[in-house]
Amino acid sequence: MNLERVLIAEFDSHLTELMVVRLSNAGYQVAACTKGDEVLEKALEFDAGIIIVDQKLPEKDGLEVCYELRLNPRTRRVGILLLTDQAVDLKDLAKLGLRVDDQLVKPFNPRGILFKVHQIMAALRALQSSFIPGFYGWEALRKEIHDRLQAEGSFALLFIDIKEFRIYNKYYGYSAGDEVVQWLARIIQEITDELTTPDIFLTHIQGDHFAVMLPQDLGREVGEKIIERFDREISGYYREEDRERGGLVVEDREGQMTTGGLMSLAVALVESGERKFTHPLEIKEVGEEILEYIKVRPGSHLMQERRKE
Repeated sequence: MNLERVLIAEFDSHLTELMVVRLSNAGYQVAACTKGDEVLEKALEFDAGIIIVDQKLPEKDGLEVCYELRLNPRTRRVGILLLTDQAVDLKDLAKLGLRVDDQLVKPFNPRGILFKVHQIMAALRALQSSFIPGFYGWEALRKEIHDRLQAEGSFALLFIDIKEFRIYNKYYGYSAGDEVVQWLARIIQEITDELTTPDIFLTHIQGDHFAVMLPQDLGREVGEKIIERFDREISGYYREEDRERGGLVVEDREGQMTTGGLMSLAVALVESGERKFTHPLEIKEVGEEILEYIKVRPGSHLMQERRKE
């Protein structure tokens, strides 16, 4: 997606003209459509980075359009600004699995549209310029968890760590380690792109640590798919002699040389409906506890939080 391109989906020609002039003068490339059933095709054709959607579009209403945009892997991460006649509770939309970046209530000052688009663009640009484009950081995930808990929405969180990653970094170097992290990110992105739900929130916490927020009924399935693909392909990141040996020769705590296994995954599954969480850090701590337990076991594992209280 191109962040300099804004698609306006608005049925009011006068309002469209005002927004086109204001955004074009600010340096954006602007395209427009008037019907809801035209938006997705136009967004794909124009490669829009930000889409302004009127809630009352004809043929297909604005919320349905937003859902359709979040559902398509190629438009899932665009910025969406919703135009409404009265304020909508965006947290309620998030509870339903529909994430809208911001809203603007009509009538509005033309300067308001430019301000909102600038804000959305800045947030998306920060996302694209991160170490792993398309992945949010912990602070964004913390806010998303907080909003979901406040709205009493159900969700699953997968916390994902690479086991034996520190040893791999030591022997192969940081550049090789970065390649593995980027590859795992691609696995996560490609598997979640196959899902028929818009409710996906990808996070790179730090280093080799990832998190995926998704609908509660999909957590285990997605976690197992990530593990299966990682285990199937990870040997390609080792030299032939290390593959044949089954891992790297390392010194244990007693000073003896031993063969450590190939890298594998620890995946913790935490579901909001399993117990009453009140704060994002509670969920993160539970996920980290599970990961620590998994890390002492050989090979890749997915483990789910089962405690009710």
